[in-house]
Amino acid sequence: MRGERRASGDARTETGCKRAELPLAWQAMASEEEWEFYYCRVDDAPASIFLNLAYRDERPEDSDALYYAGLQMLAPGEHGMGEEPDVGDLWKLEDAIVEAATAAGFTYVGRLRNNGDWQLTFYAAPDKEEELEQLVVDQLSESERGYRIGSQEDDAWKYYEEFLFPDAERWQWIMNRRVVQQLSEAGDTADVPRDVDHFIHFGDAAKRDAFLAAAQKIGFRGEGGEEENSELPYSAHLVREDPVELDHIHDVVMELVELADEHGGEYDGWGAPVATREPS
Repeated sequence: MRGERRASGDARTETGCKRAELPLAWQAMASEEEWEFYYCRVDDAPASIFLNLAYRDERPEDSDALYYAGLQMLAPGEHGMGEEPDVGDLWKLEDAIVEAATAAGFTYVGRLRNNGDWQLTFYAAPDKEEELEQLVVDQLSESERGYRIGSQEDDAWKYYEEFLFPDAERWQWIMNRRVVQQLSEAGDTADVPRDVDHFIHFGDAAKRDAFLAAAQKIGFRGEGGEEENSELPYSAHLVREDPVELDHIHDVVMELVELADEHGGEYDGWGAPVATREPS
């Protein structure tokens, strides 16, 4: 029966997706209006989170309450994040609910797909839970899909900041995916090895030099530099031949992120030329 999965408990949360403080350059990028997604685990199960990064620094007025609408997946699949054709139906249902909720004064901030549940998250003024439920019910009028509705006070937007927003490792995954996607759109063949450049910054020349020595032991060529008028004036430029398939390059980057952190540095990104496979 429609509505039998309704619950008034807390929105779905799991510490595995909590965020860490991000470098200033990342914070600046997140301040623009943009939607992103990333994968993580929630309740020890695969999950996908889709959110608007714009609300990290700027919040709409009169939005001190968190609201959520969980929609039942009729075909969750082995991973619990949904399968076609039900996913297509949920996209359409989400669009309709978000349009109606926006018109009613709700701000849509993100979605969690996990364990057979398609949770839409909003912020708005307090005491609007019944209004949200009614518009969800209206959109489900011809469906037997279950749902749940809930709300809680959250004037600090802790759910957005501490759960929906990616941690530092997941944010780096987003950045890496963007570079890989840009290369792909330019005709790149990701599994072809090529020189990949990495850039790291330090506040201390001795720590930078120790980092370069450590990086050379794991196959990187590198050189140091110095930049004026910078909080982290000592730079390291590393190069190593690698393919840029997302899983592989993400592992490479995270190894350097951790190595930089051990030496008091900050990883600043990577780049690579477009590579294609020579015809045989």
